[in-house]
Amino acid sequence: MADPAYFPPPHSSRIGASDVEQLESQTRSLRSVDYQYGGGACRDAVVVRIYWAQQLLAAEASDGVRARLLSAVADLHNLAGWTSFDSGQVGAAYHHFDRALDFARHDEDLITNIVYRRGRVHLHHGAPGDALAYFQRGAFAPLAASIMYANEAWAYAHQARSAEALRALGKAQDSFASADLAHVPDWARFHDETDLTAMTGTIHTELGDTRAALPALRSAIENFGPAMARSRTFCLISLATCHFLDGDFDEGQTVGTRAVRAAEELKSERVWDRMRPMTQAAAVRGITL
Repeated sequence: MADPAYFPPPHSSRIGASDVEQLESQTRSLRSVDYQYGGGACRDAVVVRIYWAQQLLAAEASDGVRARLLSAVADLHNLAGWTSFDSGQVGAAYHHFDRALDFARHDEDLITNIVYRRGRVHLHHGAPGDALAYFQRGAFAPLAASIMYANEAWAYAHQARSAEALRALGKAQDSFASADLAHVPDWARFHDETDLTAMTGTIHTELGDTRAALPALRSAIENFGPAMARSRTFCLISLATCHFLDGDFDEGQTVGTRAVRAAEELKSERVWDRMRPMTQAAAVRGITL
């Protein structure tokens, strides 16, 4: 990561669009690091940039530049929250999500994304009911709606509410089909066809429907490239779990071992959290991963 000295204060008391573009570019680059290597690989660098962003906020700017800057700072805090969550720092995650919401008041789509990410923290930590309260918040753009519906489906699946989960998943697929994929903000770019396929497999795994889960997970694993290594690892975990559920222990061990090796390449506490049910399923069958 770049040394903090790389980020000088604004050259003058007034900033322009180029200053905001630099901040957006840095956030975009760090988000790519998060996807590929995990939040632990870049969280400190994200926090450093918040100090730089505060200097930009203190400068004068036109109304248009100011509005864009507020969104950029909101998204930087959004990423700080997400990388904190991935690093196992839940308190810090909530702090940064709260700050992100403060700065994003004028940007409804970004607010929706921040709210979704807060919901994911609740879902990960075993509170699907609380997560639903976030996922069911109104979404505006079709792509944002697809993200919310897919995660709503996952929360329902955690509660074994199959009919509601499948209904929400159908809405996610319909919303995605109507989304304008030619103009996607950086913070929503992860939610492409492969991500939706991965979510489909994950939801069916949670519901115990391995017949529907297996082809979706295999497709996602095949299509996730190195840039989405963490998402691919999550799918390997779900795929191994499906094999154990089906009694295909040899294949479960093979895929589970792949998942463990992939996780070792990431700096993500969240991946290891998600790994535990899979390793426990293997252990009760005397299988070592």
